[in-house]
Amino acid sequence: MIERGRRRRFLRGLGGVGLALPFLEIFAPKRVSAAPGDKPNRYVFAFGGASIGMDGGERTSPPELGPIDASNTSRATQPLVDLGVNDVASVVSGLKIPWGSTPPTGGRAIGFHASSTCPLASGMRSLGEDDESLGGPTSDWVVADTIAADIANKVFATRVQAAFYRGSNGTGGQRGLLSARMNDGQLEEVPPTSSPKVAFESITTGFIPPDPEEAEFAKRLLERRKSVIDLVRGDTEKLVPRLGAADKIRLERHLDELRGLELRLNAITPPASPSCVMPGDPGDDPSIGGAVENGEQGEGGGYDSMAAYSNEELRAQVMVDLIHFAFACDLYRVANLMFTYSQCFLNVNPILGYPSDLHEISHFSMGGGQDGQDAVADCIGWHVKHWATLMKKLRDTEDNDGTSILDSTSMILCFEGGVGYDPEQDAQGSPHSTENMIVMIGGKAGGLHTSPGRHIRKEGDHPTKVINTAMRAVGGPDQLGEVSGSYDELFA
Repeated sequence: MIERGRRRRFLRGLGGVGLALPFLEIFAPKRVSAAPGDKPNRYVFAFGGASIGMDGGERTSPPELGPIDASNTSRATQPLVDLGVNDVASVVSGLKIPWGSTPPTGGRAIGFHASSTCPLASGMRSLGEDDESLGGPTSDWVVADTIAADIANKVFATRVQAAFYRGSNGTGGQRGLLSARMNDGQLEEVPPTSSPKVAFESITTGFIPPDPEEAEFAKRLLERRKSVIDLVRGDTEKLVPRLGAADKIRLERHLDELRGLELRLNAITPPASPSCVMPGDPGDDPSIGGAVENGEQGEGGGYDSMAAYSNEELRAQVMVDLIHFAFACDLYRVANLMFTYSQCFLNVNPILGYPSDLHEISHFSMGGGQDGQDAVADCIGWHVKHWATLMKKLRDTEDNDGTSILDSTSMILCFEGGVGYDPEQDAQGSPHSTENMIVMIGGKAGGLHTSPGRHIRKEGDHPTKVINTAMRAVGGPDQLGEVSGSYDELFA
């Protein structure tokens, strides 16, 4: 059994310079580790907190098995066709996470919400009916052990949805977290960065772009940040003679850390990739929208306003751009992109024109039958659009060896639920089900999509087998937690 340790949270301080990410990764040297001609592998795990159907059916999967194209697509997969990446993306449908009052191998608890994320992301059975925690390391960290062992930054963990949008409207919480690693023998859950501003500052601090003018600006910024460290160190050194023994030890440890930061800043060298270009500063974050409680859907309700919305459309664009930048400059090789919370209460009216949150659409807020299923598919399609945009950016970006970055990348997009039997309510055709789930897989790493992308159905298989396939494509294992196996046909 894995021993669970306390989660680390964000560190802040140092004169507003931006020490704001876990593990102090923002001051790690931003070097390009892959020499010209080398081709590192990359991996993306993305997640949407929604089920793919409702009222006994789904209109998310392509209608037929076989190649995904203009004649075989759906409202949800249409972005793959529109963005021209349908030949390098596949949909695997018919998947199932088993359940039980005692969760079976790779299974979940009876209660639906957030019980599927543990087996989906870690391959481990749910820890219990009232425990939504992850039960093992997630695929992003498992893959990072293989493909990011030689670089300082391991996993770029981000989330698009800014807040939960119910109750206290918190910006953290278990349902907004889907990344975990092993740290000194303990399982450590890794909070994502949901602030575009913090994400931008974390990934560009210390970065020296290859363009001479941009490089000069970055060097001046580095010098300013070094001077802040010098100032803080100077002030604290003056305190040492006046302190007691215990405080002196703590302060000297702090000074050692500051000296370490300074050395890492001095070690920064410019990247060499021709495609390594710093994105524009996104500026201040969009303001966080307020909570809207259940029963306020529909015309005249709270979702007619901008409540429960923090410009997630813009936030998704920024996070996609930053992941692309991180991969192009070899700052990170693994990204965890959590688009929406589990049980997502994001207001989709500003995005799709439905006066409802995403979750309640699966509960008839926009009607039942085809109307409701189409609305659900449109919500899934919003996630697919941004995932496919990242795929297109990677395909259009030259790697160190002159080929496409997507040629060495595998990408996953999965969702919280499917549609089918709900054991908690003993109901058929429910969105509170882990029957008939889908997982999308993209990229060309390791021979993926030698043949064009397609829709395949794997009745009753565990969805984590698709994740295993993506891990295998970049040289990782084809087992995650308690779930083993992958799909050879996606390499054919």
